[in-house]
Amino acid sequence: MEANASDEYEHIVADVMYIINNIPGPGIDTADFEAEYAVGCSCVAECFNCSCTRGSANYSNARIIDEKLIGPIFECHARCKCRSDCGNRLVQNGPLNCLIVREVANKGLGLFTNKLIKKGQFICEYAGEVISLQEARCRIEANKQGNMMNYVLVVSEHAGDRVIITCIDPKYFGNIGRYANHSCDPNSILIPIRVEGIVPRLCLFASKDIENGKEVTFDYAGGAMVNSVHYLSDTSCLCGSGNCHRYLPHNQI
Repeated sequence: MEANASDEYEHIVADVMYIINNIPGPGIDTADFEAEYAVGCSCVAECFNCSCTRGSANYSNARIIDEKLIGPIFECHARCKCRSDCGNRLVQNGPLNCLIVREVANKGLGLFTNKLIKKGQFICEYAGEVISLQEARCRIEANKQGNMMNYVLVVSEHAGDRVIITCIDPKYFGNIGRYANHSCDPNSILIPIRVEGIVPRLCLFASKDIENGKEVTFDYAGGAMVNSVHYLSDTSCLCGSGNCHRYLPHNQI
């Protein structure tokens, strides 16, 4: 199964604008957001030990390598000399073409697959408005006060003694990833991937085989290299898994 060369999905709800990549929102410097890497790799064949892969391949047969789940992961980009079909260009090719959105009992809409997704495959990006931490706080509180669905995802990457925080809200501007629900026993994992600049793309990869007809879920508490949530909220979790924590995770930011 191949990924689309472009994202051809649409929203089934009327008040959301479909975007295929992140866009800058309140509190984000547009110049910083649009800044691209000045140089790329000079590979002429397969990229597996270059400035982009940081010494070893990120993907094998279009699946993420387990050792790279702790990142950081950088893909080749427009300034690289390698070919467009380089194995280090994956998430930029778009989401899988087998995703569908449909109602889930007691949970509203959910993201499903109509084909087998194998462990390690890239599924889709969780794209939306990239906003500042202050704006994220305001939106999360407003959602809580208005008893509205909260889509804001706050991801913290720990790089040595530095913490890099990325806040994304796909409530009004988002892609197919906004429909992926939380599960305390998820079948996908969230990984930050950098392609053209410093702002990461938050990407869902299958953490196990996902059978035809199954819902695609991830843990809002983060993944192998990210830590997006530390606490439980007062919102009931309806994932139905055997190890459900009863309440959705929440980032006290």
